[in-house]
Amino acid sequence: MLLGVLWMCRWPMVALPQQLSNETSLHVSKGSVPHITLLASGGGQRAAVGLMGSLYQMEKDGLLDSLLYLGGVSGSTWSMSSIYDDPQWSTSMDKAVSRLSGPGVKLEDALAWLGERAKEEHFSLSDIWGVLTSAGIMKQMNKRHLSDEASRNATNPYPIYNAIEKHCFSHGKWFEVSPHEAGFTDLGFFIETSLLGSKFENGELLEKKPEMDMIKLQGQNQTELSKHMVSAATVSCPECCTNRPMGTSFKKSLYCFLMFFPPVSLLTKKVLPKIMTWEWGTTRNFLFQYQDSVVPTCLQSHERFHLIDAGLMINAPYPSFLGEKRDIDLIIAPEYSAGTMFEVCACACVGLNDRILQERDWPKDCYVFEGKENEASIVYMPLFNRRNCKGLSHTYFSTFQGPFSQEKMEFVMETAKANMKNNKETLLEQIHKAVLHRQRKS
Repeated sequence: MLLGVLWMCRWPMVALPQQLSNETSLHVSKGSVPHITLLASGGGQRAAVGLMGSLYQMEKDGLLDSLLYLGGVSGSTWSMSSIYDDPQWSTSMDKAVSRLSGPGVKLEDALAWLGERAKEEHFSLSDIWGVLTSAGIMKQMNKRHLSDEASRNATNPYPIYNAIEKHCFSHGKWFEVSPHEAGFTDLGFFIETSLLGSKFENGELLEKKPEMDMIKLQGQNQTELSKHMVSAATVSCPECCTNRPMGTSFKKSLYCFLMFFPPVSLLTKKVLPKIMTWEWGTTRNFLFQYQDSVVPTCLQSHERFHLIDAGLMINAPYPSFLGEKRDIDLIIAPEYSAGTMFEVCACACVGLNDRILQERDWPKDCYVFEGKENEASIVYMPLFNRRNCKGLSHTYFSTFQGPFSQEKMEFVMETAKANMKNNKETLLEQIHKAVLHRQRKS
């Protein structure tokens, strides 16, 4: 089977904000609709909740329809995996936001899914992580396949999930997964998304395997983040088990959570051995033994590859959106990380200078970096900034901690909403410029 870039594309139904559409001087033809993307940074649950708030406010302000793409890494992909279960989510974010405060997934449903995965040959802690983040944090188990999105009505932004390959970490092999294709961004080698996990050798499909659902895909793509979180987090046992905290490690919490629930055979034969050996998941490598000088040895020689959190390299999905393939006019970049501001933006933000860098510890709520000629402009929006920080430290919302309390979750949500609302006029102005930018290209 030949491998290569699959230029299959499903264009979402992009619409300009009503405020711009009403301007008689702005005429937009089908071929001049701007390519606008929202690129959400990582940051664990802080990023997951923050992205929900950002999208919610954009929908209420009539800005969400202008997005052609939605890209994420790390925690922001938790939200993406959840919201795309609804084929019309971009028309109303109320349901998605309210779910975070709801009762969540029934324990027996989570265990049933875990039991089915435990029957598979390569069951691992990545599967457990996938169900914990889906059912425990996002309070939804999205069992659909990502490729299903390819045949849906094009009302939502086109989603692109991102990871990196562990064996080739030093080579910076960025990996992206969309409804149509999955593969290495810089190498240009892709397969159909439904074939990710199937067995290949020298470019030939030897054995087709069932496509992994979004729960499993979420766990597979974030193993390194999950290792850090389970090592650093402090989590209490479920209230129905005991009211006493259980130690200082997430690993102990796994024992605590699972020891109190059947089936015992699943616990003793499948789950506990994985915890004891600390075994995380891998995916079959479609470039195994592929004969091409462009493919590095670190990929050719391994029958399986190990996808890990892209945030360990670049905590925002810029690599998938810079360049000619998606030809972006405007990037809206909410920054949910707890790291140094502008660190990620440095690879893409034209005009980032020493004066702005001096503000990294006390940033404004919005910065505009206007691209030149064919470059995309970037609206960079730090979650915590001098306008809304209220004296709280980033460490209060640390990435490596247990699930947020309701109070923390609401604070992050409202802060993200406020960032978008406060900068609505800036976003409208940049969307207007993106239209003109696209028209000059056409």
